[in-house]
Amino acid sequence: SNRLKTTKYTALSFLPKNLFEQFHRLANIYFVFIALLNFVPAVNAFQPELALAPVLFILAVTAIKDLWEDYSRYLSDKEINHMECLVYSR
Repeated sequence: SNRLKTTKYTALSFLPKNLFEQFHRLANIYFVFIALLNFVPAVNAFQPELALAPVLFILAVTAIKDLWEDYSRYLSDKEINHMECLVYSR
């Protein structure tokens, strides 16, 4: 077919692909490591649940942003794929 598809995700692949992309950023891995380190009793600085909250918030906001961008791409693709076009035929 001659359809245009610029979306990165499907309904099933969104969560794994998005997490994979987010953990390619070194800062995300670092902050998750620090948050998990708070679960070790010998080195914890404060409540472990409090350390996870900012990391989970950032991951969630980034995932929502990526979902919104991909949905916008989907709508754009849908609009372009339903346009009428002229086809040259000998």
